[in-house]
Amino acid sequence: MILMNLIQIFILLFVAYVIYRLTKKLTKRELSAEVFVLWLIFWLLMALVVILPQTSQFVADWLGVGRGVDVMIYISIIVLFYIAFRIFARLEKMEKDITLLVKDSAIREAMKNKIGRAENNFKQD
Repeated sequence: MILMNLIQIFILLFVAYVIYRLTKKLTKRELSAEVFVLWLIFWLLMALVVILPQTSQFVADWLGVGRGVDVMIYISIIVLFYIAFRIFARLEKMEKDITLLVKDSAIREAMKNKIGRAENNFKQD
């Protein structure tokens, strides 16, 4: 029989909630299947490490890191920096796209105003 600490139960409940939300987002087509699978694998691995903490020590030994917790922290930091990079890159692209849209809109508005003034001048003559 496996006895769990209170923190393990809370983390597993959280993982179950996140997987439920991922599934809802997939069914609403707010998430692609590829992204869903990546996040699902991540959260299932998280559940595995919570249920069997010795798995993190196995990975730590394989990577040459002292403790399983250390390897989890290192991996978490790497993943967080990667996610921050992706968000930054997407934000930069959105800013460029918005700038192009605003410029295009301003040019169209200026052209429309110029054509309108030219028509008014033509009618007055």
